[in-house]
Amino acid sequence: MSSRTYFVVFLLGLFFCIAANTSIFVLSSSFNIDDGMGTTSLAICHAVSIVSALTCPAVGHKVGCKRLLMIGEVGYLIYILANLHSGFITLVPAGFFVGIGEAWLWTALPIIIAYFAKQLHNEKHSFERHLQRLTGYFMAVTELSTFAGSALSFAVLHIDRSLSNESTSNITSEPRDLTVCGANDCQIPNITKANEQQYHPVFPVTKYLFIAIIASMSIIAILLFYFSIPDKVAWDLHEDKYFDNETKIQLDLIESEECTLDKRKNIDQDFPVVTKVKPLLEIQEEDEYDGKISMCSFLVKSVKESFILAVNRKHRLIVLFAVYNGTLSGLLTGELTRAFASCILGVDHVGICMMVYALTTCTVCALCGKFSARYGRNIPFVLAAAVDVTSYIFCLNWNITTTNVWLVYVLFAMFGASLAVWNTLIIAMYGEYFGDDHKLAYNLWNIVTSIGLMWQFAVSTFFCVYVKIYIQLGLLGCAMITYTISQAIYYPNQSWFIQIEKKNNKTVVKSDGQSRIPSNTAV
Repeated sequence: MSSRTYFVVFLLGLFFCIAANTSIFVLSSSFNIDDGMGTTSLAICHAVSIVSALTCPAVGHKVGCKRLLMIGEVGYLIYILANLHSGFITLVPAGFFVGIGEAWLWTALPIIIAYFAKQLHNEKHSFERHLQRLTGYFMAVTELSTFAGSALSFAVLHIDRSLSNESTSNITSEPRDLTVCGANDCQIPNITKANEQQYHPVFPVTKYLFIAIIASMSIIAILLFYFSIPDKVAWDLHEDKYFDNETKIQLDLIESEECTLDKRKNIDQDFPVVTKVKPLLEIQEEDEYDGKISMCSFLVKSVKESFILAVNRKHRLIVLFAVYNGTLSGLLTGELTRAFASCILGVDHVGICMMVYALTTCTVCALCGKFSARYGRNIPFVLAAAVDVTSYIFCLNWNITTTNVWLVYVLFAMFGASLAVWNTLIIAMYGEYFGDDHKLAYNLWNIVTSIGLMWQFAVSTFFCVYVKIYIQLGLLGCAMITYTISQAIYYPNQSWFIQIEKKNNKTVVKSDGQSRIPSNTAV
């Protein structure tokens, strides 16, 4: 199969992977609301993810990105199965395993996408152009899979409620107190107990059926990853351990000679050149020596390099954006799904809310990618911040009644629009700000985002939702200020809103915020 076909199969595996993982994550805080077990397990997950992400360079260098990704999805599968029994004895260990899996999976994904971009690029379109295009496909599949997973959860849980209403005609009822929902949700045990039916399926078998379905989807994802991702996707894309088909054909012509490829030469040529470099026995001896290098020393080296990049002034000025991205994702997953969707509408409507979120995010992702490629990221950042501030103010002042509960869907759409911008452009900003260390930069982005997620889940049972909203407002304001300072220091000559460069009398816009003047252009 061609590289394009492998990439399509990889995207299909990604579809099943994210659909299953998102489905269980957004329902965990509702299914396991007792004593905050759901959010506690997710806090453990992201705490472990922070430490685990530090091991990514060492483990990835040792096993390659394919195995790193598959091991990561196995961690998610363990967490899915742990939800069959809601208890600390199952959810806490599962949170540990999914923390490892999350760090490894989300660090490996950008590198695998970069590998496919490298394989597909040609003279007509540059590697950077293909990378942006494939990243766009990746984000679109991510949101579509979120939609599909949410549709699945709605279908299963809505059937559960429908059957309950048919079999128990007098179940309807007593009016619920909506004043304890939304921003006023504080997870007070006696209030949570009184509204328990809002957070759980009516029939226990429904939960088991749902978990069985998404566990099957996770297994399918692992199999598709195994067949679609080549083993040669190394942690360092410039040090592939295997050869492409054209190289193997050329090797067959001179197989009588013991030779190997000079892997570092001809890395960017369309047709690799076979050169007799060293005897095969000598290469094997070097490989054995490399295998004896202590993995611990490599781990220490990677942690040191990550720390150096983390304390870099350039990173310190944008780090709050990544933290905010994590806390906002945590707010959506842990608070909005419980305090707004489940508490106001019922757990079966969490799926519809996430479908609205996914559709909005998918649409805005596509528009944001095209817009930022043309005009830069500053305008989308300002618009996303404005949407978030509006949403927070609305949450704080919303008087929830039975006649305006439909506004929950509007709220999910608004947060979907802003998260589309943050998710798309913040990870791209890390790769562009630190292009020379893109692997460490992606890993660092993963660590910082996990810190934000961990914080949001860790404080879930300690603060009311309105307190968390005020924290979000303060964090967003500080992030915008520090980002503006970074633009003033590192890109002082560019426009504040439209980031452009001039090349051959044509206006070219840089999404990385860098404005350069070609040496052959008259000023």
